[in-house]
Amino acid sequence: MSKKWLYLFVLAVLVIPLILTACGPTPEPTTAPEPTEAAPEPTEAVEEPEPTEAAEEPEAPAGPYEDVDPTGATVLWWHQHTQEREEGLQEMVAEFNETNEWGITVNAEYAGGYSEIYDKMIAAIAADDPTLLPNLTVGYANQVAKYQLTDSLVDMDYFVDSPAWGLTEEEIADFPQGIFEADVSPVFGDGHFRMAFPPNRSMEVMYYNQDWLNELGYDGPPTTWAEFEEMVCAATDPDAGTVGYEISTDASRFASLVFSRHGSYFLEDGSSFDFVNDTVNETMSFMKDLYDQGCITLIAESYGDQTDFGNYKTLFTIGSTSGVPYYDSAVKSGEQGEFIWGVAPLPYMDGGDEPVMNLYGASVTVPKTTPEQELAAWLFTKWFTEPEQNARWAKISGYFPVRKSAADAMTDYMEANPVYAQGFELMPYSTYEAQWCACYEEVRRMMEEAYSAILDGADIVETLTQLQEDANVSLAENTP
Repeated sequence: MSKKWLYLFVLAVLVIPLILTACGPTPEPTTAPEPTEAAPEPTEAVEEPEPTEAAEEPEAPAGPYEDVDPTGATVLWWHQHTQEREEGLQEMVAEFNETNEWGITVNAEYAGGYSEIYDKMIAAIAADDPTLLPNLTVGYANQVAKYQLTDSLVDMDYFVDSPAWGLTEEEIADFPQGIFEADVSPVFGDGHFRMAFPPNRSMEVMYYNQDWLNELGYDGPPTTWAEFEEMVCAATDPDAGTVGYEISTDASRFASLVFSRHGSYFLEDGSSFDFVNDTVNETMSFMKDLYDQGCITLIAESYGDQTDFGNYKTLFTIGSTSGVPYYDSAVKSGEQGEFIWGVAPLPYMDGGDEPVMNLYGASVTVPKTTPEQELAAWLFTKWFTEPEQNARWAKISGYFPVRKSAADAMTDYMEANPVYAQGFELMPYSTYEAQWCACYEEVRRMMEEAYSAILDGADIVETLTQLQEDANVSLAENTP
């Protein structure tokens, strides 16, 4: 054999096993090979050595931030809070800055409302200059999804799952599932991209006038949509200027009505919208029928339903729990004086034994800047959502906390604010809208236009069919 062929033969012997190993595990043979000779019998028993220590559990794989040192990092946080909320927020930030062990400094900066922050983020991303980006910013999931279309965000699962910096199983279990998974997108990365992390939440609930219900002969708010129909029609009196329910065509109302019947209008894997199903059709048909009867009317002006509720003009409204302080003010200043009122789930017994609540709210996300600042932003977020801090922020903001155990630090607050407590008790029944889609802002507008068109007399099936087609076109255009 020539030296050349000998060299190639040896090289093949060395390399081929490596290639096979790299390609994956070798399939096991169907039968074990027979030994060429019988193994010799041992002359005497061999004692098994006793292990000195129990085998240790394998450590979780290290992520990209395990060796990052956040000491002395600065974090710019763009937020939307004003007035009393901002004042309380700044106090919490100052406490973190003074007490955190890494010497991290967070600068919380009011950057406008959600839309203004969104516009600033889009401009900063388009400039392709990380120094223009904040290290932490607030946004709804659909806005955040827009940012990730250009791969501009950190997957926050790197932080959550980090052996060095993350959350324990017990801490994760302290978040209601509907809250913890709401910011996870099924369309980025490996199908589980954590775009953001929740500091607080609000919920769609039904506000009801208990004194008025008593006058009509009812013990409490409806649990079925048939009861709802009966009550709203009983409360409607054109001569007295009263109506059972003032309807909003807001997309979150649309979603809440569908969810209450244990239905949906999107596939959870993010593959498509489904507005052409029986539950959505039944929901729209029901509301259109009540509207035609005159038992429900459209809200005349922004937040006009709150004013009318306080003035004893509408029996029910549906809105966010963040509005509880405003309803309280409306009732206290109402034309007929104060009355007993509360919040309840939307009617749900038509679909199942338990309510389904539409939970929503903006979260915080970490844009890609530097590893040190990214980690520092997470460490602040982790601190801000600890039970003690989460309860503190809930009292300041009027939002719901995102940790179950935060309620333990809010006993006095719950007692002093019973309507808030009523809403908080519904947290375990939460679900969420399709805000993981970067298209959802556009789809929300489509939903509102379809809802208005149906109330105006448009064919329900045709309208929902067109809505589904348009929504899925937008989804395709905004999917990576």
